[in-house]
Amino acid sequence: MRKRILGVAITAGLVVAAFPAAASADAGTTSAAAGGWTPVSYGSLDQPAGTDCSFELKIDFPTQGVEQRISATYPNGSPLRTDFRGPLIARYTNGATGASVDEDLSGVGTLYNFPDGSSLWNIPDNFGVSIKPGDPYHAQGEYVLSGGEVIAITPKHQVAVLYQTKVTDVCAALS
Repeated sequence: MRKRILGVAITAGLVVAAFPAAASADAGTTSAAAGGWTPVSYGSLDQPAGTDCSFELKIDFPTQGVEQRISATYPNGSPLRTDFRGPLIARYTNGATGASVDEDLSGVGTLYNFPDGSSLWNIPDNFGVSIKPGDPYHAQGEYVLSGGEVIAITPKHQVAVLYQTKVTDVCAALS
C-alpha cells in the first residue's frame, strides 16, 4: 500500500511527511503481536533545480527503520491518526557539486488527517520538509526541523509551520 504523507517531503522525526509518495508501507505485515506497527520504506528523490533549492537536490535514505501504525480511524475506516517511530537518516546531495550532508530525522511523530484533505503533524523530534515555490506560508527550500514542530498541510499541499524550534536550511548548507 502506498501512502502519500506530505505533498512536500518528510521527513517526520521521520521524513515521511515531507516526501510525496516517497514512503510506502509494506502490506500484510501488521500483526497483533507487533501492536499494529508496520515498516515504512523511503525511496530516493531527485528534485530538479528550482524545485526546492537553486540546484538539483538528491535525497537518499541510507539508514531506515521507521514504522507506522494507524491508531484512530474515521467510521469509513480511513486514517484519522497515524503514529510514526524509528531511525531515519537522510543524505542530501547537491547534484551540481556532489557536496552532501547527512541529517538525522529519527524519532517519533503523529499525523492527523482531516476530512477536508488537510493534515497536521505533531513532531517532538526531527522532521524534514520541502517547501515548494509559491507556498504562501514559508520560503521555498529544503529544511530539517529539530526539537519540536507542529506543521499544518492544506488540501493543496501548502505547508504552514505553526511551531518550530531549530531549523537547518539544507539548501544553504549545500550551496
